[in-house]
Amino acid sequence: MVRDDLVLALLRGALREAAPEWLLQVAIDRDVDRPREDQYHPLGPALALASTALSHTSCTDEQRRDALRRCSVPQLGRLGHANCTKPVARGIVAELRHREPDSQPMTPALLTEPGCAQVVLRQPDLHEHVFAVALDLLPVFPSLQKSGEQEDADSSYEAYVAAQRAWETMWAGVVSQHTSRHRQLLSWAADSPADHVIRTHLLGTLPWDVEPGLLEEIAADDLAHFRDCVLVTRVCRMLRDGTSEQEVRAHFADELAAPAAESGRDLERYFSGRPLFRRYGAHAAISWMELAAKGSWRHILNPTEANSRYGEPHTWRSPNDLLHTLGRRFAEAGLTALMLWELDEEATYGSPTGLRWVHSTLLHLPTLSDEVATRVRAILKASRPDPYARLRTHDHAAVRRERELSDLRSDIERMIGDPLAATRTYALGDPSSVTVRDLAGAANEVLNGYLTRHEGDDALVEKALLAFASRAHRSKPAFADVLVRHSQPRAALLDITIDLRRRLGGSPQHREAWAREVLSLPDCDPELIRALPAWTVLTIGGESRYRSAHKAVTAIVMETLGDDHDAWARFTSSPASYSGPTAWLRLGDVLDASLGRTPWPTPPSSR
Repeated sequence: MVRDDLVLALLRGALREAAPEWLLQVAIDRDVDRPREDQYHPLGPALALASTALSHTSCTDEQRRDALRRCSVPQLGRLGHANCTKPVARGIVAELRHREPDSQPMTPALLTEPGCAQVVLRQPDLHEHVFAVALDLLPVFPSLQKSGEQEDADSSYEAYVAAQRAWETMWAGVVSQHTSRHRQLLSWAADSPADHVIRTHLLGTLPWDVEPGLLEEIAADDLAHFRDCVLVTRVCRMLRDGTSEQEVRAHFADELAAPAAESGRDLERYFSGRPLFRRYGAHAAISWMELAAKGSWRHILNPTEANSRYGEPHTWRSPNDLLHTLGRRFAEAGLTALMLWELDEEATYGSPTGLRWVHSTLLHLPTLSDEVATRVRAILKASRPDPYARLRTHDHAAVRRERELSDLRSDIERMIGDPLAATRTYALGDPSSVTVRDLAGAANEVLNGYLTRHEGDDALVEKALLAFASRAHRSKPAFADVLVRHSQPRAALLDITIDLRRRLGGSPQHREAWAREVLSLPDCDPELIRALPAWTVLTIGGESRYRSAHKAVTAIVMETLGDDHDAWARFTSSPASYSGPTAWLRLGDVLDASLGRTPWPTPPSSR
């Protein structure tokens, strides 16, 4: 190690201007011949000795060429870093072209046994010339081999699909590795098959690593394809409905004549008269939205859910304002798709894919009109769940799909039921269908805003009051703040408490929480205290949970039983309990039975 440092110090210091050939060769040999456990591993020694020697002014072209000829492909990649000299970069380029003169069609085998260009591009921060040549030498898009026999044709097509997927995987690695050269990649791939796959990866695989301006451009280009799909949908539906080809062409003459519209060329297949093309074309706009929400736009539409494989959230280069803008543009496209949606007669049951884009559209639309809500309800009606999915317990994928479909339906119903929610992610839905559990799980500001939007809904206020018993703690709004929203707060509170078992149910903790909220109210009415569950109200304590009983409770018991020793004895043997049906016996009923020597009351009904 000392010798390496000495040689490196000489070449960078005293011998910087001129160095003997033998010393340069020693430096090259020390790095090039260094043992490697895996020569195709992209990481490894920095090759500082060889890099310095090959960049030295005393290094001849012949010596440099011979040294690079001995290097492994990963070593060529590490030597071709961004700061290498032009002679070294030219030498590496020449060596790459020598080892791999021409690009070859992509095959799945090239993922496990990559070519020279693939290995070099695994190294980040390459020199400009090395990077450009490596791109040129990458495997090209595979071609479908034609075959006369049906069996051979099927095999050829399967091989073609596998090669295409491998090619897309290869480009995913290139795009992920060279995040600072995304624009250069797009410029290089213009008008080639690689352009689409690069854009797809930038938009859908790692949008957090894309420069904001470029991300906005790619998103805009992608939405332009949606407009083409809208045109295809309208053309196919007119043809399907009996309009002649000449009338359709005349109706869309301006769109078809637009020079930027690629759809003009694509539309010819739909004019050909093939019913299959027209049937698929009639749903082109909806299909685009489904694929986008599931794939290329999923991270942009839900940036907080974009996590690394270790569960940590990604840091986005784009600001939140841009992400919100892109989400709104997607929603505007989704609004167009909603108006174009029609029932697919061939679809048996709904799928998450059919609702995911609707969910994303509603999530990012600034306002929800009645017309939008009506269209969405029609889609929900059409996407009915599979009634047999739960019977196929062995089919985990089907059960998972049904669960996701159910969650999406619930979220969408809440959004259209609560269209004025400030953040639609936390929409609680229609007040008539919202549950106590929903309200208990809502954040403080969400609940407060929801109650304000639905001011005057006494039934909703009563649910919100019951929600306090299902939540460990809520600071704002307080129980009393919610109670005053009711038109008849005292009467409502008494009715709820009398009917507590049916309206609340649950564990002893729920009863205790309700009793604490009631007893914390100022001027708590004795009739209200008598309606509370006896065991609960006698054992929860007053200001401290470790005290025997609340002062107001003690006062009522003392006043009712007075000096009647028999009544006290009977009261202490009452059937009121911590759990079970008798846990719901009301304090007033137990006191009256104790004082009057009447049979013990039956527990309130749960129905």
